[in-house]
Amino acid sequence: MQIILLATGETDKLRPLTQNIPTPMLPVANRPVMVYMIELLARQGIKKIMVSLYHMGGSVEAYFGDGRRWGIEIEYVLQREAWGTAGALKWAEHSVSETCMVLPADIIIDLDIKATLAQHREKESAATVVLHEIGSGDAVYLDDNGRLLPPKPAESEPSLFFTGVFIFEPQALEMIPARESFDLTQQLLPALQNADYSVHGYQSDGYYNALTSFSEYQAAQQAALSYTKNDGHVLDGTARTLEARQIADGIWVGRNHVIHPHAYLSPPVYIGDNCQIGRDVELGPSVVLGNNVVLDDGATVFHSVILDYTYVGKLALIANRIVNKNMMIDVETGEVVEVVDWHLLHEAHPALIDSWLRRTWDTAVSIILLFLTLPITLPTGLISWLTTGHLLDRQPYLGRQPGTVVTDSGLNTFTMYHFNTRRSNGDFTRFGRWLKKSEIVRLPELWNVLKGDMSFVGVKPLQPAETAQIIEAWQQQRYQHPAGFTGLWYIQTDSTSELDEILIADAYYVATRTRRGDIKIFWQTPPRWLRRLRN
Repeated sequence: MQIILLATGETDKLRPLTQNIPTPMLPVANRPVMVYMIELLARQGIKKIMVSLYHMGGSVEAYFGDGRRWGIEIEYVLQREAWGTAGALKWAEHSVSETCMVLPADIIIDLDIKATLAQHREKESAATVVLHEIGSGDAVYLDDNGRLLPPKPAESEPSLFFTGVFIFEPQALEMIPARESFDLTQQLLPALQNADYSVHGYQSDGYYNALTSFSEYQAAQQAALSYTKNDGHVLDGTARTLEARQIADGIWVGRNHVIHPHAYLSPPVYIGDNCQIGRDVELGPSVVLGNNVVLDDGATVFHSVILDYTYVGKLALIANRIVNKNMMIDVETGEVVEVVDWHLLHEAHPALIDSWLRRTWDTAVSIILLFLTLPITLPTGLISWLTTGHLLDRQPYLGRQPGTVVTDSGLNTFTMYHFNTRRSNGDFTRFGRWLKKSEIVRLPELWNVLKGDMSFVGVKPLQPAETAQIIEAWQQQRYQHPAGFTGLWYIQTDSTSELDEILIADAYYVATRTRRGDIKIFWQTPPRWLRRLRN
């Protein structure tokens, strides 16, 4: 039997979410809904499938590729026009040479494919329609032999609903007109019945969700986080194949997450990759977070879905909603609200996501180094205090504060800490000259990193008089990243370098900066310090 997945995305369901995302790619527990259909087929021994594409089909093909990841082979059938469900089948007719099963790629169903095919062959049907007792639209009925009855049968018959899954013999495809929009349920089935072809129904009693409403979409999210459903049926394979790690009963987290220790999580909860959960956040129950989601301090989210790259502001309350950046959808009513207050909801800029990870790294590194340098800083501070009368020298510096994005206006003024090296009359002490030459005078800057005034790796911190000299556009690009205790400026220049040399190093760092590059600079800093000490 051949398998055809209809991933054309022609339906209008779940608008406006599907305006920019084809329905097969809508995330359910952070995976495209089409994944669940492919896993269903792969688990039941299907090795090769055809996938019909139309609306934004490139995103589907880019994600699924050749199917090797799931142990199957995928062949794509590309459409340039919308042909409807039956028209898409007709478009692929040249590749159909035997009994074929047609399945929508944007539903979730737990179907016994072998049992369905066995009934189809036993009854020698031209077409078999998979039905379910749960559904929407017009009800359909079967006679005592399982044959699909014409419309408006006796009311005493039990009602069922189409799932969108069919089995057809090749001759049934001859009833579909070529290059014409045609529907499987509304047009092809009546045509087959009128031509006296046998059309039977197969009743599926497994889990089924058509994803035709936002409440059904929300229910699918919860089903993916649960082993059993309200009706007792198991949604086979979903909860056990979530692309995340289960850190507690009912709590899954993706990679590179940052969860504040004072956040409260109530299962079931799914947290995607690169998510940031702030202090005093209340998360759950029944919450799914996509990738790169930021929940700021004090936010409360329950019975909701937050899609990729969404920022939820401080003290915001999200309940029974589907949120996509600044768009919020009521699960029950389907009402769509566009939030214009940037402090409540907005797109989580990649620079903001990166800043949270950077801040976690900075905090950890600064604490470790402050502890390791205590044998140096304690006696140094004592000598500085005894020789100058003051422990620290405090000077104003300017830079972009970690945690802000490029679109923010203005720079942050902060006080930089150094060991005091001068007497009250402004003259260097002998110990102060050695501190400055050895750069040990800079160790208190680690407190600035810990406070969040600057990062461990970044552009060079500059004083107001120096920033006043930065007037060219290429020089001002340095403000895209925060000031750093070290950076490319430290690796490539020395204490006698002109400001222009430092600005060139900063501009190059901003243009080429990566996390791996920051780690490389981190490890290059100690040997560079030793070389600077010898010069």
